[in-house]
Amino acid sequence: MTKAGVQFEMQTEQAEVVRVGFNAVRQALASGREYLLSLQGDDGHWRGELEGDTILESEYILTMHFIGRTGEDRVRKAAKYLVERALPEGGWSTYPGGPPEVSASVKAYFVLKLLGHGMNAPYMVKARRVIRELGGLSAINSFTRLYLAIFGQVPWERCPAVPPELILLPKWFPVNLYEMSSWSRGIVVPLAVIWASKPYCPVPEDARIPELWTDAPTRYNSQSRFWCNFFRGIDMLLRFLERHQITPWRERALAACQKWMIDHFEKSNGIGAIFPPIINSIIALRCLGYPLHHPLMQSQVQELERLEIEE
Repeated sequence: MTKAGVQFEMQTEQAEVVRVGFNAVRQALASGREYLLSLQGDDGHWRGELEGDTILESEYILTMHFIGRTGEDRVRKAAKYLVERALPEGGWSTYPGGPPEVSASVKAYFVLKLLGHGMNAPYMVKARRVIRELGGLSAINSFTRLYLAIFGQVPWERCPAVPPELILLPKWFPVNLYEMSSWSRGIVVPLAVIWASKPYCPVPEDARIPELWTDAPTRYNSQSRFWCNFFRGIDMLLRFLERHQITPWRERALAACQKWMIDHFEKSNGIGAIFPPIINSIIALRCLGYPLHHPLMQSQVQELERLEIEE
């Protein structure tokens, strides 16, 4: 065969490879398109699983304890999942492959004790050591302080102020509810009701976590020291007013928060259709005096259950 003939044969083979590859790509794209269309809802939207860290399971168990439902099988399964997700070195992370994080670890450790897991279980011993190394209860974030205060594990005096009067500030005011993102508003409004009400839900004595307190000082980034001091000053002022009951607009503010929540329950699958506002709403409704059998309470518990995926 001549040199020109060899080149022609090679070009023909290459063209065939390209053609086969192109057809395979087109077939893959068509299959992908058909699969996506099969998942589309009748109204045009798509729904998929949104995964999170173990804080979701921990806060779910805390909420179930708050409304007296820790005996359910789904709570046991959530606790089993927490044990499975414990890191080999101890504690729990907030993302795959990440290091142990103190707030996530404290919540998981507390709810496992709440459900009867022994302090001497290997995963509990490791978690306790890691939590203390990370600063213990002194190092947890604001949300964790607030949740633990509900169950008597952190004094309310150590929690940041979330005054419900915030809802009364007009939109032209530099700090007002609608300067926040929608996601934040959904969390803050029911959380403000909780902070103002300061509920107490008892836990068994052997579920308490005093062993997680340490003497480690709180550390602040030097670059953010000014803003830390500024917001700490505002927080101290708000808590001073609260402590001395200088809250003339409290009743009006709580009524406005209640109305805002109820309005946002409508056609929303829970406020924002996301986990944190829904659990805050359940606790806030109880703080406002709604019994467990009230339709509003039942609707929000059902919305919480709609977020569950069991595999």
